Amino acid sequence: MSSASASFIDICREGLLHLVRRPMRTALMAMTSAIAIAVTVNVISLSFGLQEDIRGDVNMFGTRTVDVGRLPVLVPGAARPSLGPAEERSIRGVLQGLDALIVPRRQAAATVTLAARNGAEAHTERFQVVASQPAYLKTLTVPVQHGRWLNDGDNVVGEQGVASCALDHAAAKRIFGDEDPAQAVGKVFELTLRGQARAMTVVGVLSDPLRYRELFETFDEGKGARTLTSSLLSFRNIYVPERLLAGEEYSGISIVLPTDVAVGQTRDRLMTIWSLDATDPIALMRGGIGVFVRKDWMDALGASASKGTLVGNVVWIIIVLVAIVMISTLNLITIRERYEEVAIRRCEGARRRDVALQITAEGVMTSLVGGLAGLPVGYVGAAILREIVQFPFRFEFKYAIAATGIAILLGFFSSVVPARHAARLQPARVLGRRLN
Repeated sequence: MSSASASFIDICREGLLHLVRRPMRTALMAMTSAIAIAVTVNVISLSFGLQEDIRGDVNMFGTRTVDVGRLPVLVPGAARPSLGPAEERSIRGVLQGLDALIVPRRQAAATVTLAARNGAEAHTERFQVVASQPAYLKTLTVPVQHGRWLNDGDNVVGEQGVASCALDHAAAKRIFGDEDPAQAVGKVFELTLRGQARAMTVVGVLSDPLRYRELFETFDEGKGARTLTSSLLSFRNIYVPERLLAGEEYSGISIVLPTDVAVGQTRDRLMTIWSLDATDPIALMRGGIGVFVRKDWMDALGASASKGTLVGNVVWIIIVLVAIVMISTLNLITIRERYEEVAIRRCEGARRRDVALQITAEGVMTSLVGGLAGLPVGYVGAAILREIVQFPFRFEFKYAIAATGIAILLGFFSSVVPARHAARLQPARVLGRRLN
C-alpha cells in the first residue's frame, strides 16, 4: 500500500472516530441528510417515473399513424363535410410511392346494459363502437392481451344473430365488472347499436396502454366533448366487424407509414388537400376536414411531461440546497468547538490539506449514512402517499442510486466551507489564546 493511500485511510479513520465520539451531533446531521434524500428520491421517482411511463404509454398510440377526419368546428350553416370513398381515393393518390397502409373506419355510439353490482342498480352506459377491417390493429402498437383480434370471418353474423367483437381492457372491466379480463373472452353481452339490440360474443381483449387511467380520468371533465379521434385513443372502445356499421361515410381514415420520414412526407402531401389546424378558417372553407399527426401530438405531450420533470428537478434541487446550507452551518459551529483539536493536529504534523480532507470525509460519511437511511424512509413515504393521493410514485433501483450520489454530493458541498475554514486556522494563535 502506498504512503498516500495509507495517509488517506488514517485521515478517514480519524474522521470516523470523531463522528463516533459525538453521536448526537452526528445523528442530527445524518437525519438532516436522510430527510433531504427521502424527499429527493420521492420527487425524482414521481417526476422521472411519471415521464417515462407517459412516454411509454403514448408510444403505443401509433407513432407512425396519421389520421384524417372531420374537424370539431364547422362554419355556421355549413353542411356536414363528406368523408368517404372519394376522400380515400384522394389520399391514395397523393400518397403513391410511400408504401402507406390506409385503414378507413366507422364509429358510432352504442349502449350496453350493465348488470347490478357493488350495490349499484342495473343501468345502461355509452361506449364508442369502432368498425374497421382487420388491419385496424396495425394503426396501434397495442397487443391483444387475451383471445384474438377480429378477422375477415367475423364479418359473417351467426345464425342466432350473435356477432363477434373485441374489447379494450377498460371496456371489458366496465361491462363485466372487476373480474379478470381474461374471463371476458367467450362471454356474451347485449349491445344496442343504432336502435337495434344485438348479442355480442367477445373474442379478444386488448391490453390497456393507459397506465394511470383512473387517475387522469378523474380530471377529464371534457370527456363528453372529445373528437372521434381522441375518443378512439381513450381506449374504452368496442370493436366490431365492418358489416355492423355499413355505409358510405367514414368516421376517419388512418394511414400507417413505414418510417418517420414517410410520416413527414405524408403530412406535407395531405396539407395540399386539408389542414393541420382545426381552427384555421382556410381549413374550414376547404370542407371541414383536417389532418391529425399522432407523432406531433405525442411530442407535445412528451414536452409537457418534460416540463413537469423540470419542475420536479427544481423542487429537489432547492431541497438539497437548503440541506447544504443547514449542514454547512452546523459544521461551522462544530469547527469553532474544534479549534484546539485542529491546532494540535497541525502541531503533530498534519498539513492543511489533511485537515480539509478529514473535515470533508466526515461530512461525506455522515451524509452518505443519512442518505442510505433516507432510502427506506423515502420508500415508506412513497407507499403512504400512493395510498393517500392515489398518485403513481415509482421507487426504482436506479432512482435510489441517483439519490445515493446526491447524498455524497450533499456531504461534499456542505463540508467545503467548514473544511476550508478549519484548514486556514493558525495553530500558534489558537494555542496561544488558550495559554492566555
